[in-house]
Amino acid sequence: MQPMSWIQRKIGQRPAQQAWGLSMGREGCCLVELGRDASRFLGVLRVEHLPGALDDPGPAGVSQGLRQCAKSQGLFRASPRVHVGMAMAQVVHGTLLVPVGLGPAEREAEVQLEAARSLNLEPEHISFDWQASALSDGTGVPLHWMACPQSAIDVFSQCVRRSGWRLASVEPELQAAQRAADCLCGGLSSVLTRPVQDWQFDPAMAADSGLAEAAHARAVEPALRDALQTPAGPRLVATGLALKAWT
Repeated sequence: MQPMSWIQRKIGQRPAQQAWGLSMGREGCCLVELGRDASRFLGVLRVEHLPGALDDPGPAGVSQGLRQCAKSQGLFRASPRVHVGMAMAQVVHGTLLVPVGLGPAEREAEVQLEAARSLNLEPEHISFDWQASALSDGTGVPLHWMACPQSAIDVFSQCVRRSGWRLASVEPELQAAQRAADCLCGGLSSVLTRPVQDWQFDPAMAADSGLAEAAHARAVEPALRDALQTPAGPRLVATGLALKAWT
């Protein structure tokens, strides 16, 4: 078992100069590089479509596309790291009410059991994240949680490892898309009216909430759902994933 918070940790303490996000599309993956432009904002430096499957180790797989991308840019010398998005169909979430007196370890154990039941898996075969709600009636504490099969994380890890990249984080695509929407200068209309190379992001506009809490506290705007259904949807998700390096 790996708590999902482990795979979402930030790697390194130095401010990021550039970051990569990898989102899943209908036909392959979308790889986006974000970095500082001439202004104080973050801009899209590069967009790549990587055909193939994550679990294909051959020349037609995503891992080979990542390797070729890094090679063409001389990135292997910099040990490139990539933030990866997981389809919401692979994720379950919920809220568990526990007694006030439970400590962190006991709370985590309760969440693990609840999430495992929801996934119909053994507890050691899931990856999960949880966060206590700030609201409590004094007798119980709501714990917001999110989980997925550990096997899904393993697919990402193996693909990235084969490519020579490093896995920086994994998070649900919807949360990444929400982060991108929060930080996108000009709002969601920019997704449809501007080419991706003209998108700009202000990381200071990111909402300050944990992953598990975000899944429960905010309703997804219809405009965001509509944007995700367009061809620009995977690019929006990938930019939100890369933004994690600054938020």
